[in-house]
Amino acid sequence: LRATAITMPSVQSTQLLLSKLDPKKILSGLQFTSHFLGSVINIGSFPLLSSVLPKNSKISLRQSAGEASIRGMNTAVLWSPFFVSFAVGQIYLPEMSAWMGIGFGIIIAIFFNLISIRFIIGKLTINYILDSLSCIKPIFSRLLILAVSVLFVGQIFNKTALNAIIIVVPILVFVQILRRPETSNFIFKNLKNLIQNSGDEMLLISVSMFLGSILTNSSEIQNFVNSNLSDNFPFWMMIISLPFVVWCFSLIGVHPIITSAPILSIFGPLVSVWEAAFLMQAHLIGWCAGTAISFTSLSVLTSAENFKISISKLVFGPNFFATFGLIFFGALFLILSNYLL
Repeated sequence: LRATAITMPSVQSTQLLLSKLDPKKILSGLQFTSHFLGSVINIGSFPLLSSVLPKNSKISLRQSAGEASIRGMNTAVLWSPFFVSFAVGQIYLPEMSAWMGIGFGIIIAIFFNLISIRFIIGKLTINYILDSLSCIKPIFSRLLILAVSVLFVGQIFNKTALNAIIIVVPILVFVQILRRPETSNFIFKNLKNLIQNSGDEMLLISVSMFLGSILTNSSEIQNFVNSNLSDNFPFWMMIISLPFVVWCFSLIGVHPIITSAPILSIFGPLVSVWEAAFLMQAHLIGWCAGTAISFTSLSVLTSAENFKISISKLVFGPNFFATFGLIFFGALFLILSNYLL
């Protein structure tokens, strides 16, 4: 899907619209565009977005642009099923609760992006929002078709998000190749390169799933958890501790998948289907916040490489405080929502 998106005229039109934005509006435009484009192609959005900046751009502009792009792309984790984080959550939590978690994620993502644009970028007017969102117009219909297709297959055929994506994406890519056969060589070459360079990511996923499986299937561990945590560890504490622990470990270079999967395997059996929806969103908040500020995260590394900026400033800059706020207020929102609903 990432290889195909690069060749699509609609994506190129979005790049062109971004490059024509007023310099004062381009940061909010990058954050909004990164959010929607990144919800599908993830870190593949960074090379596309970095190319809209003039080659002689000041380092301060490139730094702010990289930070805005990370905030936009990573908050798509809160609701998009096109991230590994969503598939991990569905392994340890009931499928229905995982899909329900998307609703809470959309609300949190909207508020986070609006608030962070207002206080970090400094501008948030109706005019700024409309101009920034206008860049998404060429790709919006394509994103909508893709999202509806995945949701339809997942709900109608009772498939997890990962299984629905595996079914839907090859079909849509095949249709796109039939529409524009001249792009087929580029798509397959790009796909080959992406697969060859994904070894580290696959290793992380495999290790975390292995650890999670041990915790889930060990009767001794589960008996210990049920005896010591089920009554003494309230649900609101799970909502706070999960994202906070993932965020803290990310700061020292531990990828969220290593910490989040084992914690989910422990908390998952202790909650109801309704509570699992909130736990799913807490997991996604932790994943979002952790990958936005970890120096081992592909989001940070890819953004730094494409925008030609400092990794340390990406980690300990405005996004450090923004992600901490996301964890605190996001957890508070989930706790209050569970209590009121």
